[in-house]
Amino acid sequence: MMSWPGAWSKSPTQSAILVASYLCRPPAKNEEDMKSSLVCFLTLLTAAFSECATATELVRLTPATWDNYAPAGKEVDCIYGDYVLRNDQIIVVIAEPLPTRSANMTVRNNGAMIIDLTRRDRPNDQLSVYHPNVMPLSFHSPDAIKIEADGANVAVSDSLKVSGERIVWQCATKSPSGLDVTVKYTLVEGSDALIAETLLRNPMNEAKTFQISDYIRADRTFEFGNDESTGLFWADDEWFGQAYGVLVPGRTLKPSGSRGSVLQLLKDGSDEVTLQPQSTTTITRSIIPAASLLELRGRAHKLSGDEVSAVALRVTDPAGPVEHAKVSVSVDGKAYASGRTDAAGELTFDLPSTDMKLSVDANGRDLVESYYGWSGPTAKLHVQLPEAGYVVGNITDDSGKPIPCKVAFHGIEGTSSPDFGPDSGAVTVKNLHYSHNGRFRQSIGPGKYEVIISFGPEYDAVFKSIEVNRGEATELSAKLKRVVKTKGWVSSDFHSHSTPSGDNTSMQLGRVLNLLCENVEFCPCTEHNRISSYVPHLQQLGVENRMATCSGMELTGSLLPVNHQNAFPLKYTPRTQDGGGPVTDTNPVAQIERLAFWDDKSDKLVQENHPNLYQIIGDKDLNDEPDGGFEAMFGFMDVIEVHPLETIFTKPEKDEKGRLSRNPIYHWMQMLNLGYRIPGVVNTDAHYNFHESGWLRNYLKSSTDDPARIDTMEMVHTSEAGHVTMTTGPFMEVTLRPQERSITPIGIPGDDVIAPGGKATLSVRVQCSNWLDINRVQVFVNGRPNNDLNFTRRETPTHFGDGVVKFETDIPVELSEDAHLIVAAIGEGLTLGRVMGPLWGGEKPPVAVSNPIFVDVDGSGFKANGDLLDVPLPLSK
Repeated sequence: MMSWPGAWSKSPTQSAILVASYLCRPPAKNEEDMKSSLVCFLTLLTAAFSECATATELVRLTPATWDNYAPAGKEVDCIYGDYVLRNDQIIVVIAEPLPTRSANMTVRNNGAMIIDLTRRDRPNDQLSVYHPNVMPLSFHSPDAIKIEADGANVAVSDSLKVSGERIVWQCATKSPSGLDVTVKYTLVEGSDALIAETLLRNPMNEAKTFQISDYIRADRTFEFGNDESTGLFWADDEWFGQAYGVLVPGRTLKPSGSRGSVLQLLKDGSDEVTLQPQSTTTITRSIIPAASLLELRGRAHKLSGDEVSAVALRVTDPAGPVEHAKVSVSVDGKAYASGRTDAAGELTFDLPSTDMKLSVDANGRDLVESYYGWSGPTAKLHVQLPEAGYVVGNITDDSGKPIPCKVAFHGIEGTSSPDFGPDSGAVTVKNLHYSHNGRFRQSIGPGKYEVIISFGPEYDAVFKSIEVNRGEATELSAKLKRVVKTKGWVSSDFHSHSTPSGDNTSMQLGRVLNLLCENVEFCPCTEHNRISSYVPHLQQLGVENRMATCSGMELTGSLLPVNHQNAFPLKYTPRTQDGGGPVTDTNPVAQIERLAFWDDKSDKLVQENHPNLYQIIGDKDLNDEPDGGFEAMFGFMDVIEVHPLETIFTKPEKDEKGRLSRNPIYHWMQMLNLGYRIPGVVNTDAHYNFHESGWLRNYLKSSTDDPARIDTMEMVHTSEAGHVTMTTGPFMEVTLRPQERSITPIGIPGDDVIAPGGKATLSVRVQCSNWLDINRVQVFVNGRPNNDLNFTRRETPTHFGDGVVKFETDIPVELSEDAHLIVAAIGEGLTLGRVMGPLWGGEKPPVAVSNPIFVDVDGSGFKANGDLLDVPLPLSK
């Protein structure tokens, strides 16, 4: 029988040669020889392909390569044109060296930098960027790229796809001080570390002294530290299961800067390097991704040549494997590292010791601590935790159909409130469970809880007390009843964020669940400086019919806060820089014009976000000297954010330094009096996922009450028309009817109404669910509160009710001149309460404010009265 001993241990090249030799062999002498040689051939072929599959690869991301090569993870930022360098252990994404290559709004100038990094077997990128460039640099030239595969040069092309045992990618640039700088990445087959080198050359005739540092962005849930025994710098996101380590021979890394993101490269306590004329130096690093700090520190010890024990830990409770249990290890009485178990309850790591203390903790279960010692190179350990209790949710609407909901668990009678996870999570956040259909099983510690179940302000919340026993499932059933009738109006939030925005790390799925479970019905996706989409998440959850959406963005430039604008709908081009969106401009007028005209001047809504209207209208440098401001911006605004709503009742005052307090809604009413007719809106500007959506919303006039049938352009046009009521929860309806016959028989917010003789009837109706209330309704005439049109539960109780309808009355209005009428309802001395969490629920009152109805008293067209409401504005003469 034919055989090729050891063939399957060869390299891919050697295996290929043996396969080729088989194909060129002499004919078989008999059937047995033919069968045996065929078995050898198939074995060789399998081995060759297997070896090739684990070879190091370098691929350019294109539509053809994306699905097979783009990594996964919450913080993935790669796009078409970037380079994926991977082997059987790790995946690295190197950003294409272009001037415009940014990961997001706050992670900029990333050409030739490490933009994604994760393990191959558990792809889970949590890195924003790593800059191994020793100084602030820009790599902007694709022509400066050089690639080698096993020592041979490889041409750079859009269809680049190369493999080998050792691949090198490098790019060169010039530093501002004149140094030649090359960043070089090397990945070797089978290695779990990327070698990142910075080559510095001084081409000048004088010595150069400079400070060296790297830069990392690993935010929010990350912790940074150093391992003195190995020299390892580490960044660990214990909750989301990703750690990064950097080893620089002969140097230590010291985090500095406001975020700790600047990593000083210290040698003998100094980060200074002197490079003599015509000389060179190289800074070399090993950069290691791992699933946990435990795994990472073990890899660092192995790279340092230390002896380690391979530890395989399994965590169970009486019901089976425990996923996401936190395992903390102490060695020699000192905290060493931690990690989380996988879906099978397992965690593996290498440890430079043969004994340790284990502390294992998991949601709903008591902490278990144990000491372990062993001999030999391996240890298989098992920890048994007590079983948790469980809450099984079955929440429906009042007809028994599934319904999204937010469920809050508050410990009572000595039971602690649970902490299911960080505010950047999705389904379980702090003490909340967000359910897309009301059906869930939540592990929780045994004890007694008050449970608050809600679905936004149109539904009565359900308050229940439950007791959970260890190892038992407690049923949580409730019917959520819609009591507030909003026919003809839909709720909306035009301004929300998640991790693609770059100024937070919240899961975008969590943002969608926040909005969905607060019953916000129209929600454009508006990440900072990037067009994105909520559609994949809605499809994943199977709730596309529950929430209407479209792609948009917030274009966020400086000057702050003036130069922030939202727009939707916008054309989304996935996997491209900024999703195909426009770039910022330091001139706010130029920026808002660019946004308004984007997509070939397509029809869209342009919104000015959290504005300083005093600055825009006439004082760009805020020195109290009129200079024209950025007044031209108003020509491109369709709507403007005017929150906080409750400040409509307070006039802006100057502080001890003479600075006028910001009060957008008050300045908005001044603008209305000057003739600027830009509708007001309110939005949460939510960034994290703990009660951050839903506490502020707009109600838009709509031809449908079904979110599945909402038309985006109808929402754009109804907003432009000002058919909008703004609220923290109460639903308010306002209409105006002329008392005499008129060509405009009835008006809603945003409308012009001709009321001959100034006589009209204002109808106001306010509804609240069982966790909200209001006690005052005030009509503002041309921005001034009219004492005769002020109603309170104390002074005029007949207009107020204790049921769902909190206020309902027809109010006679008699005007002597043209006037815009705004109605505000508020619960003075009240808050949104526990349904909306400790921050917004504890601080914000129930309040609703209508957009103005413009009343023309003589039919000659509405004329603004110019009243500045006793607060001067920097108007040019």
